[in-house]
Amino acid sequence: MRLLATGNWTGPHKIILGVDIGATQSAVAFTYLSPGNAQTLHRVYEWPGQPAHRGQSKIPTLVYYDVNNKPMSFGAEALLPDTEDTAEDERWSLVRHFKFHLHPAEIRRRHNFSLEALPSGLALSQIYTDYMTYLLDHTKAFFCDHILNGSQVWEAYHHDMTVVLAHPNGWGVREQGFLRRAAVNAGFVTSAKAHSNVQFVSEAEASVHFCMFHTDLHEHMNMGVPFVVCDAGGSTIDTTAYYVRTVSPMLELDETKASACVQAGGVSIDNQFQRYLSLVLNQLDLPEDQKNESVRCASRDFEECVKKAFDGTGADYRIDLGAGRLGNDKLGIKRGRLTLRNETITSFFNDSVRVAVDSIRQQMDKGCEHILLVGGFGESQYLRNVVNSEFAGPRCSVTVSSHPNAKAVADGSVLWCAKRAVVSRATRMAYGLQIVTTYDRNNSDHCGRRIFVQADGVEKVSGFWSQIIAKSTVMEAQEAIRREYRRYYDNSNPELGNFSVKILGYTEAGSNLNTWVVDKNGYPRKGFKEVCKVEADLSGMRKALKKYRGSKGKYYRLDFKVAIQFGDTELKAFLEWEYNGNTFTSPAVILPNDLM
Repeated sequence: MRLLATGNWTGPHKIILGVDIGATQSAVAFTYLSPGNAQTLHRVYEWPGQPAHRGQSKIPTLVYYDVNNKPMSFGAEALLPDTEDTAEDERWSLVRHFKFHLHPAEIRRRHNFSLEALPSGLALSQIYTDYMTYLLDHTKAFFCDHILNGSQVWEAYHHDMTVVLAHPNGWGVREQGFLRRAAVNAGFVTSAKAHSNVQFVSEAEASVHFCMFHTDLHEHMNMGVPFVVCDAGGSTIDTTAYYVRTVSPMLELDETKASACVQAGGVSIDNQFQRYLSLVLNQLDLPEDQKNESVRCASRDFEECVKKAFDGTGADYRIDLGAGRLGNDKLGIKRGRLTLRNETITSFFNDSVRVAVDSIRQQMDKGCEHILLVGGFGESQYLRNVVNSEFAGPRCSVTVSSHPNAKAVADGSVLWCAKRAVVSRATRMAYGLQIVTTYDRNNSDHCGRRIFVQADGVEKVSGFWSQIIAKSTVMEAQEAIRREYRRYYDNSNPELGNFSVKILGYTEAGSNLNTWVVDKNGYPRKGFKEVCKVEADLSGMRKALKKYRGSKGKYYRLDFKVAIQFGDTELKAFLEWEYNGNTFTSPAVILPNDLM
């Protein structure tokens, strides 16, 4: 659990679910926004079949169906030894990687996806409905157990909750429609609210929000910054190049080229390991059931212990074969454990790591300042080391997740939506100041206006519009938008005790905002209205005035900022200045509600 944003929630009760159904791993995250309470992000864990102490929020994307196509076991439970034994005895079918079947046909053709056949007579829509029903049932149980008065809260507000479904970049209306129908059939929303309450976000964008939330990446995401997201998952490596189109009022991204999606990743490494393991076991005189048990035990040990920990630095690893005191010095087996040499493990990784590196490099041809490495395979320390070695440097940083139990896309889906919810209050007009600007004799808008000279000796004209916040800007609670200003004085002891600034609003409809508050005759232009006056005693700033020399001789400059902020329910304006390394603010003035 972690805070989504500073300050308590001031809107109505709201539940937001983020759902990520991955090819090999799935996850759900949520937030319950309650008036007057902290805004927190929760990951759903305690999934059936998982050890409670591990706190895993990811579960395998698996469903067992019986011979009548009835779902019998899901997620981590499907991997339990008892479940596997029952499945073998009763001829259940294990359905996995079913996400590939929903890929658009052109993506499957382009990347030559190999699809595992679905059980005869079982529709893909039914698999999604069954699996999403399972996700919802456990999410509800977790919510009721971990939220104060959770059962009552769920009953009161789940009917209007927002469900954010993440999907690959290449999916469109067809795939979104399919997921929306599955969400309805699974009980997430009613059909009447399906279009309003089911939202979609690309997995890459969700990953960006996850990284911005859990790292300092947000400090570097300025407009125009190019970066690459490499979502290295269990079965695919999806790499996309973006640039930041705008950061305010919301982060908006544009793809700079078609994303790359290749079938590689964690599953490919598992397959390489299992082929090697089969070669080893085939040299032993073991009963077939013992071989199968060794494959099962070794595969699980490799997946849980070796694959993420391996970093390519030379260490060997020992894998449990589940074979008691079995030994074979020639094959590297001692007391039922197989030794894997560093170079052998490296060979398992090479193909997928090469694909990831090549894919990133191809996406970087239009520039890249940051690489975001996410996804299940993205947690591989070896892949991280190689990507850092290949790309990290003064002009490019590599950002990875430090939350191994989290699925970036589920968290990021909630963050993407909650950010919009938190900042859902929008300004009804533009706010700013009337200022003076340097006279430009070649600018027709300047000609005809009264010219005067300030203490700095520079010719100026007055009446220019300096916008602080544009109309319809969506602001997070407690977030302040600032703009720097300055005033000039011809002496070192000006009257600063009653320093004031008038905040103006532009009330006209439409986006054709005038750049001048007054016309050339000094008359106010239509649409501008004084909103409030912000006052402060800056007499203590006299010693902080900066001394300069201009064409008129010595002059002094005062630097300050005007800030506009969303409080709990209202817009506020205040002044901000620095002195002796400290930041000071004036009392906040509330902007009238009829002008917000």
